[in-house]
Amino acid sequence: MNIQANSCDLRSKLPLWILFFITLYGNSVSAQQMDYYQHINRAEELFVLNHDPSCFKEFNKAFHTKARYFAKDAYIAAQIALYLKDDQKVLLYLKRAFELGLPFTALTSAPIFQRIETNSIYPKIVQVYQSCQKPTFDAVVRDKIYDQCFKSDSLKFYMGRDSKKIAQFTQYEDSFRDYLKVEFLSKGIFPNENLIGIATDSIYEDFMRRFGHVDPYAAEEKQLFGSTNSIPTEYGLVSKYSFSVLLHSSCSFPNYQKLLYEAVLNGYMQPIEYGLLHETSVSWNQGMKNPHEGCSPLLSDAYYNILGFDPTKSTQTKIDESDTEGMKRVEKNRAAIGMQKYSIDQLKRIDQKNLGIKFFFYFLER
Repeated sequence: MNIQANSCDLRSKLPLWILFFITLYGNSVSAQQMDYYQHINRAEELFVLNHDPSCFKEFNKAFHTKARYFAKDAYIAAQIALYLKDDQKVLLYLKRAFELGLPFTALTSAPIFQRIETNSIYPKIVQVYQSCQKPTFDAVVRDKIYDQCFKSDSLKFYMGRDSKKIAQFTQYEDSFRDYLKVEFLSKGIFPNENLIGIATDSIYEDFMRRFGHVDPYAAEEKQLFGSTNSIPTEYGLVSKYSFSVLLHSSCSFPNYQKLLYEAVLNGYMQPIEYGLLHETSVSWNQGMKNPHEGCSPLLSDAYYNILGFDPTKSTQTKIDESDTEGMKRVEKNRAAIGMQKYSIDQLKRIDQKNLGIKFFFYFLER
């Protein structure tokens, strides 16, 4: 997919005044995207502190910026509106979420929405979904991403302790990451839900049928337990496949750090996903040895407090909340990438448990 032409040679021939406006436009896009993250963060903060409608002003500001929005943010706003019994805003924000690609099958992913079919507003929600403008995504790129993920999973499933098969698996994942870098990251983007849509069970199953594939993990689960009773993929509200392969490598983040941050500024990666890649690079994979991948390992700069304390790890990414100066560093790191405050995330977790409002999705439910 040629998302944008390689402009490196062209730029060197452009007049300085044109380069100035290109740079100015790029900075403006980044500023708008950061404004979006900050308005969403402020909206969540106002709600968990006050539990009143004051948050809607910030949600509305977010969705009026010239930025790329995320369906999960509009879905969170709709959950809050349902809690506050504001039917008009429930419909308003669900319309926005559907327009951003929220699958109807993900509507009940949050506990507060799990009995929505019995609510008098449900027929109107169905009507909104049926009548609103749905987004279009790049199905060709999606198939390619899914195919690479399927092949990687298949190699991993059958490799066991066979050194040759392990090498084949690591080489394949390296080539997958190279593909992501060349085709997307080098152009300031990442194939997330804003490009290829939120991952759903039905879309993946359709892909498997069209290409004649059989998911070995699903087949094993069905053989062992008689069915696959896992939580629907769409409940995560992300496009997980391209993100997963970066999590598997200790070198993904240090090798692509600048490019990943550009994707955040361009609305193709959420700040918390960037933070998670940073932390996992330090914590999960520090001891992994991949002869085909080279990087300078990160040691102790990944403090966002997304991951918890792990007694099995020699290097931690979590600062104890009793460490006042350390927590200031956590909040500073989060603010620098447009991520929600740690203190507010802790209040969100309380509301997620007590009110049934789902704030955290897929990898981040920890």
